[in-house]
Amino acid sequence: MAVRPVGPDDADRVRRLLERSSPESIYRRFFTLFPSPPARVVRRLTDVDHADHEGLAVLDGDEIVALASWDRPRHAAAEAEIAVLVDDAWQHMGLGRALVRMLSGDAARHGIAVLNATVLSDNHPARQLAVRVGQPTSVVLDGPEAFYTFSLAS
Repeated sequence: MAVRPVGPDDADRVRRLLERSSPESIYRRFFTLFPSPPARVVRRLTDVDHADHEGLAVLDGDEIVALASWDRPRHAAAEAEIAVLVDDAWQHMGLGRALVRMLSGDAARHGIAVLNATVLSDNHPARQLAVRVGQPTSVVLDGPEAFYTFSLAS
């Protein structure tokens, strides 16, 4: 297994990860379903600039089995949104937790002081992950969504 930044050359690997993912995993990550991975979603996940958008991939051989990213909504903002997708066969093995920890350090090095995570309220594994990787400074439950805020150590 290897962890490395994701890039445009990973488009086919990301597409295959999305195709292997169950409808439940897709819905939990994207809050919607799609019959096949839309090109714009694959492009968004692989077109990282390493300044306002970063992504890390876990590879097993040549296949991506987990993907996590942070996105800064406004250039030079001190906040970013973090999201994770782990291949169904690799869930509950610590990959998501490891990626979140790595991305948190990377985000802090890019001047991000706050990470936000939006999770479906009934996505218990993601909600457990959110409290295991760090102490949220804020948790807001709003209907079908839970909003977590994490302050990064400076």
